[in-house]
Amino acid sequence: MKKLTSVSALLLCATLACLGQTSSSAQRRRSVNASSSAATRGDDAQLTGLYRIDPARSDKLYSVVAGATSNLPFGEQQKFFIDLTVRLTPPDLLSIERRGGRVTLASSRAPRISFDADGLTHSERAGNGQIVNTRATLRADSLSVSVSGGSADRFSVAFEPLEDGRFLRVTRRLHNEQLNEPVIIRSVYEKISDAAEWNIYGTPSRPATTPPDGTVASASTGTSGAGGANASSSPKAGSDETAFFLRRALDDWIAATNARDIERQMSYYPPVLRAFYLTRNAPREAVRAEKERVFLRASTIDVRAAAPELIIQEQGRAAVMRFRKSYRIEGGGQNRSGEVVQELRWQLTPQGWKIFSERDVRVIR
Repeated sequence: MKKLTSVSALLLCATLACLGQTSSSAQRRRSVNASSSAATRGDDAQLTGLYRIDPARSDKLYSVVAGATSNLPFGEQQKFFIDLTVRLTPPDLLSIERRGGRVTLASSRAPRISFDADGLTHSERAGNGQIVNTRATLRADSLSVSVSGGSADRFSVAFEPLEDGRFLRVTRRLHNEQLNEPVIIRSVYEKISDAAEWNIYGTPSRPATTPPDGTVASASTGTSGAGGANASSSPKAGSDETAFFLRRALDDWIAATNARDIERQMSYYPPVLRAFYLTRNAPREAVRAEKERVFLRASTIDVRAAAPELIIQEQGRAAVMRFRKSYRIEGGGQNRSGEVVQELRWQLTPQGWKIFSERDVRVIR
């Protein structure tokens, strides 16, 4: 049997992306209560399967975290925002297998683990000497896990099948004594296979939305070509393709930056930007001049973006896009590198999707 520390740390790592590290020599006792052992095969099947996240039906991580930390002193907001976004980022893929009271779980962010959901509280001593309590419970076709002790935080996560098992809602709650209310993130996953798969750990992110023909643009090569989402194939406002085209536009915008292709990059900007970092109502010529200055001085430009969070607005004619961006710029007498949460605000115009606001929401490092 796995140690309790493996269950508590890795289980929540699969869905919370982290848990305070603990160390223990205590073995977890295998015990299944009467309700768990009486679970039917139907309940097993409801929960068992391979799932892919559905961003459109899931909470917007950055928005939830920003709201949760807004009441903190300004000096604490940055620290909590970074910590919470790292810990609460949901995995793209989630795999679960239930056999009675025995549960096995893996995700694209954490390796496979197995444990007994016996409804009992199991305690162990953490490396800092504090007691960590873990409890996993099955009720009909749902699973809940809670972890407390060892830090100022309390975690809980619930797995609930929806629509006859075709979808899975994962609700994560984090309680911290410095926050007025718990941070709650709800993610919805679509079942893409009735059988669990265990080789998904480390699987790279992939577009969650694809066009009707099933084609997917390459994130690494920017295959949308010059003009990207500004081409004639731009979707109509409010169509199901909006998220796909915006993600493809981001890929091409990043690829143009790394290639130092100023014409291709500037095709994404309107004549005037409402915001360009600390500047308001910035003319496109001023934005171009700043980007050309960076391009000309740098010998190396390496910009990478994680999968973006999208909030569609104005009935599909505008969108807020936030994502983690890492950058490394060398040359010109000054080397720079770091990581930020960047925000791009897009507007659908007669010429296609344009970036009318570009700024950093948070500096991570």
